[in-house]
Amino acid sequence: MAAPHDWQRDLRYIADLFAAEDGALDKAYGDARAVPGRPSVSAAAGKALLLLTRAIGAGRALEIGAGAGYSGIWIARGLAPGGRLQTLEVSEQNAAACRENYAAAGVDDRIEILIGAALDVLPTLDPPYDLCFIDAVKREYPAYLDHALRLVQPGGLILADNVLWSGRVSDPDQHDDDTVAIREFNQRLAEDDRLASLVLPLGDGLSVSLVTAGR
Repeated sequence: MAAPHDWQRDLRYIADLFAAEDGALDKAYGDARAVPGRPSVSAAAGKALLLLTRAIGAGRALEIGAGAGYSGIWIARGLAPGGRLQTLEVSEQNAAACRENYAAAGVDDRIEILIGAALDVLPTLDPPYDLCFIDAVKREYPAYLDHALRLVQPGGLILADNVLWSGRVSDPDQHDDDTVAIREFNQRLAEDDRLASLVLPLGDGLSVSLVTAGR
């Protein structure tokens, strides 16, 4: 009888071969993991962010939740020449770590950090954006989607991390606020006729939604 397939080994192989980290990314990842509640995307998901940003030629990008700057580095490296990433971060301490890591990665000239709670800052932003990446307070994901749909122009992408939420989203017995909110977010991605969406099993689940029409 064949041994069970080791999917985790496959994922490690993919990350090692296609998403190798340099020193700046390695430090940003370590900074994120050192603080409880501030996880980062996986290396493979980070490489996907870079490729998706580059594939659409994104010049203006938005990130909701900067963390320690890890995902922002990947996105910034995928921007079109002269492109700009605005990243929202509620914590000045986190923002300070981001500034250090962006500088080390050589992308600090492409990133603007906006300090404040995401749901306070988002209404002040004006479209159009080419890309929005969501990775902040999970129970607020549906509200973030409302803003992303307003801000991202047709042909752009709305991306989100943690949409599998360590298996809780697919477990019908899980009903905490974060899980319920992510379920609602995923359901809306699947049903909104302005979006063409899919969840990629990278890290804790990366949703990819192409905006096909405006409001």
